[in-house]
Amino acid sequence: MIEIIRTSRYPNITRPKISVGIGDCKIASNPHVLVTYSLGSCVAIVLYEHHVKTAALIHALLPEPKSSNDNPYKYVRSAIPRAVKELEKKGIQKNMLIASIVGGASILKSTVSMSIGKRNVETAKSVLKTYGIKLVVEDTGGSHSRSVYFDVATGRLFVIVPKFKLFGG
Repeated sequence: MIEIIRTSRYPNITRPKISVGIGDCKIASNPHVLVTYSLGSCVAIVLYEHHVKTAALIHALLPEPKSSNDNPYKYVRSAIPRAVKELEKKGIQKNMLIASIVGGASILKSTVSMSIGKRNVETAKSVLKTYGIKLVVEDTGGSHSRSVYFDVATGRLFVIVPKFKLFGG
């Protein structure tokens, strides 16, 4: 399973870390830790097979792709299917995956930017449901940035939240 740990400090984990940038996805197995930073309206989606200790971490920027030629990991709608396909190439069955979603904050006061985070989360939930992947942990919304450390060995999802909000609302 996935256990969420909310904290304001980065965890002291000494195992090798794999950093995931914006519009990217990385797959790792035990003993690695998947890490992504500064999620505002972006979402981090973890797909995890806890029996074989293998996970994918996606850092998606927007809900829907504008064209089919664009980076699929930049968009929630195309990132999840691509990550599932990559996990399947490694022998992971999609019916064994569980998921978590982190991020989707409202980072600016404009109504357009406020809806991007919410739409990212809604799209992730919809795609996960379509694929039959159970969402077991969620830390979304609000007005604060988050960073994520996912310890593949233990299934611990560290959500690092600064002590300040992105805006006063």
